[in-house]
Amino acid sequence: MSEVILKYQPRKYQQQWIKDIWRSWSSGKRRVLAQLATGGGKTICFAHIGNSFFKNKLQVLVVAHRIELITQAAEKLEQIVGEPIGIIKAGIPAHPERKIQVASIQTLAKREPQQLPSNIGLLIFDEAHHASASSYRRLIEHYKNIPILGVTATPQRIDGQGFQDLFDDLVVGVPTAELMRQGYLSKFRLFATDQTLSTKGVSTSRGDFKAKELALSVTSQIGLSSILQNYLKYAKSLRTVIFASSLEHSRAIAQEFCRHGIKAEHLDGDTKPGLRVQILERFQSGITQVISNYEILTEGYDCSDIECVYCLRPTESLTLWLQMTGRSLRNKSNQSTALIIDVTDNWRKHGLPDERREWRLEPTQNVAIQSRGTIKCPDCTHIFKPLSHELVALYGEIDSDGLVIMHHKAVCPNCTKTVEFTTRENKHRPSCIQLRDSINLELTEINLEVSELRIRQVYDLIRREGLKNSPPTKIYKAVFMNFIEKITEFTLGEWREIVKIASPNEPVMTLKAWELYQESLVRHKNRIAALAFVEQRQGQKQVDSVATKVDDQPKKTLLPPTASVQRQKQKSFALTPKLGNPYFQEKYALEWKKSLTFCSITTADFLDESTGLFHVEVTAKFVRISLEVVNSPGLKSKLKELYKEIEIQSAFSQGFGKEAKVMLRLT
Repeated sequence: MSEVILKYQPRKYQQQWIKDIWRSWSSGKRRVLAQLATGGGKTICFAHIGNSFFKNKLQVLVVAHRIELITQAAEKLEQIVGEPIGIIKAGIPAHPERKIQVASIQTLAKREPQQLPSNIGLLIFDEAHHASASSYRRLIEHYKNIPILGVTATPQRIDGQGFQDLFDDLVVGVPTAELMRQGYLSKFRLFATDQTLSTKGVSTSRGDFKAKELALSVTSQIGLSSILQNYLKYAKSLRTVIFASSLEHSRAIAQEFCRHGIKAEHLDGDTKPGLRVQILERFQSGITQVISNYEILTEGYDCSDIECVYCLRPTESLTLWLQMTGRSLRNKSNQSTALIIDVTDNWRKHGLPDERREWRLEPTQNVAIQSRGTIKCPDCTHIFKPLSHELVALYGEIDSDGLVIMHHKAVCPNCTKTVEFTTRENKHRPSCIQLRDSINLELTEINLEVSELRIRQVYDLIRREGLKNSPPTKIYKAVFMNFIEKITEFTLGEWREIVKIASPNEPVMTLKAWELYQESLVRHKNRIAALAFVEQRQGQKQVDSVATKVDDQPKKTLLPPTASVQRQKQKSFALTPKLGNPYFQEKYALEWKKSLTFCSITTADFLDESTGLFHVEVTAKFVRISLEVVNSPGLKSKLKELYKEIEIQSAFSQGFGKEAKVMLRLT
């Protein structure tokens, strides 16, 4: 078995990725997990890494978990190495003599150890975020004296548990944004909506929504006609992959599209392998325009002709979200920009595909880890949720209420120590899913464009005001104050760049940028309202001034004493300024009244008679309140007696439901 002449040479970033993998093996770390973005060209790297083993007359075993991944990997590798590839899968003739063997994990799992391929010099796991399954662990244990390489675009388990017990090192490849910048991946446009699909009441299991409950929730909210109309409006004639919320949902979508003359087909895990291959071939050739699928094209499917991804599946899993959106990012021959339609809040919750991620082997504390069924390791204090194959039942018993108590043991994925624990049957029924009337989702394009001039102005601001290395909140406040006149012109793309500048380690940059974008709109609206009020007040003062001059002129007609007194009262009332801004007074009338109820009688009377709401600014964590008060003689001593700051801050915090920062504005 000799070295082969490869037909494709790796790009510079691929060469660096390969070097980093070899460096890790050379340092004594046998099991390496390597991350490279979807469309980054992992298969070419397989071939170049494997070539070193061919020199020593050793074979390479590539393991995948789906028929599409197996046939796809075999075809690509055959193109690269220029030689036939062996496939190990039920129903396919074996060729054990070939240098590269691509195997189904299900087929290998059914074999006895002595039946597994021998003469293997390198074991590769494709889509290695699945490697925590017992079938993969068995292979790792069997091939314990050879290098192991796991590859994935998303090195994160859906349940939040880490890979420390499976791999010794993590090699991270070039970021997705850089691949887009270099033209190796497509840029994208995003269409989304504020009225997203609600998942209220949908329970989770192992890090994501339960399928049946999710399907019920989604299908009650958005009808097939709305799904079709959004496609016709934004993605008509584009080759599209739809990610549905359930098998039946996917099938119904395909039928609806076909009914309206659009060539669409449905695909799921139960589709027979032969038919599945035919459907994908028809899609790739352009005969089929739309594929609606459920949990089948979420990873590994390489088709550079996908022009649009249409997401109807809310998910708690970052891995699943990135795998879905990644389908559309492979560079296309006929266009350079992909289309992502998301009617869920996935894009805000998990961020966009081009965000920088901090991948690690250690566990992540996600929603599933905090949910029911988690246990804490007494040795390393790691909190985790055992998977089904990791559970070993010791014995069971019945308590006095007739509920089952099970005693289990499991291996901690962080320190590999055995942990014993108990689970108790739940006598309460699960919470109900909230169904909503069918909603009409109005999509709009999220502006992700970035003005270099505007970002340069932000850099200049930070330098001018000495804000480098300042807390992010201070930088954001400076941006709001200095650019308030044009703050509504800032796009979400520009806010994402500002977040990168102020807080490079922000977990989900798009989510933070969206919050700042929304806050900028509120700030600008409040400022317009305040300016309008000030202008109105100034105009009223001018009118009052003219009226006062007219009243002060001597009158020829003598008034009776009683009429004179009445006129003086009217004049006094007219000259007393009305405190506060009517816009904010009306908008926060309930919060104002509620706040006064938490004050003492004396303080409440003072606030009600001598002050008024002038400005209210609500942020994510607190609310800023400006109270207007007349700057009259003796005000200082009066405030000292009546204005109790701690009491007022507390009262307004309770009244507005957030931590309040109350300030006085003299007028």
